[in-house]
Amino acid sequence: MINTLLERLTKVKSHGRNSWRACCPAHSGTNPTALRIKEEPDGRILLHCFQGCSASDVVASVGLQLSDLFPEPIEQYKAPVQKKFYASDILSAVKFECQVVLMAAFELKKNKELEPSDLERLEVAYERIREAIDYE
Repeated sequence: MINTLLERLTKVKSHGRNSWRACCPAHSGTNPTALRIKEEPDGRILLHCFQGCSASDVVASVGLQLSDLFPEPIEQYKAPVQKKFYASDILSAVKFECQVVLMAAFELKKNKELEPSDLERLEVAYERIREAIDYE
């Protein structure tokens, strides 16, 4: 795909290994150093216009699509999804569940029996604390 792109650009000059400079077709520039093109080892093609044109504008102006710059589907290159919870949120939840456990322990210390609903809530607290410990 790099050859197809390079053939559609003007004043293309090699600028090192797997790197080229050319005129940017998106803003009809005549400066042969306005657009930087680089082919990554995995086959991705990176574009940078020093005048600020977007990569999608550059490829559209030469009859290509942004997906043509990637050897695999674009979804493969999406940034990793951030974790669902912040550490502070997890710590707050664990703190609350620990308070539930402490209240149950206090009742047991006084030799009081826990109600079935209290035992169920204690199990929920246990599960939530276990999930927080295992969370990555």
